[in-house]
Amino acid sequence: MTMKLRILGETGPYPAPGGATTGYLLSTEEGNVLIDCGSGVVSELLKHVEVKDIDAVIVTHHHADHTVDIPVLRYAVMIHRLHKRREEPLTIYANKEPAKDFAELPLDGHVTAEPLDAQTEVTLCGMKFTFANTVHAIPCLAVSAEYQGKRFVFSGDSGMSEELEQFAEGADFFLCEASWLHADKGPDFIGHLTSKEVGEIGKRRHVKTLCLTHIYPDYDRSLLKAEAEEAFGREVLVAYQGDVHEI
Repeated sequence: MTMKLRILGETGPYPAPGGATTGYLLSTEEGNVLIDCGSGVVSELLKHVEVKDIDAVIVTHHHADHTVDIPVLRYAVMIHRLHKRREEPLTIYANKEPAKDFAELPLDGHVTAEPLDAQTEVTLCGMKFTFANTVHAIPCLAVSAEYQGKRFVFSGDSGMSEELEQFAEGADFFLCEASWLHADKGPDFIGHLTSKEVGEIGKRRHVKTLCLTHIYPDYDRSLLKAEAEEAFGREVLVAYQGDVHEI
């Protein structure tokens, strides 16, 4: 079986009406890993998997559009364990920085946490996960998952970064934030990428499939797609809630 990527939420920093911010379900025949848990993600997640079948959560960084549904997910795990519908606690693998934010994760006997940094390697559901630092307003990690010879990379939130570029080299599927059109990039534009920059990274780093995400809700996505494709030199995908990609 291949890895399966399900888009649970793809906007930022706030959801479109009826949508959700960052959340992705990465699945193999061995289980399910949730990457980030933003606004509206739990509602969408539970359309596709039962609480008992969520094996782990990865948190790239501690901004609300990536974490705000974690307390809600904790409630779901707690209720299902109390009603004997889930046996094990849920482990959240979260960026260890800022330390204050890591310490404030809503933990109890039903949810536990493990710290992540760029040196972490962990195998979950048969997938080997590694991480890299990005350039953002607070510490953030990009995520790589390798499974049966295929490699998925998610940028997290980031501005232009040599470390992120090297991390994405040769990825079979690169899910990359594209928060803005390049013409809208201003002096205060820090810690995010434009669709043009994403296309350039994909081309330089020989990415096989490139998909834009973390999209400002009011944008015309066809413009982001066109700008990225001009730089990439071929088709670029745009994430939409409910999409499923086989990797």
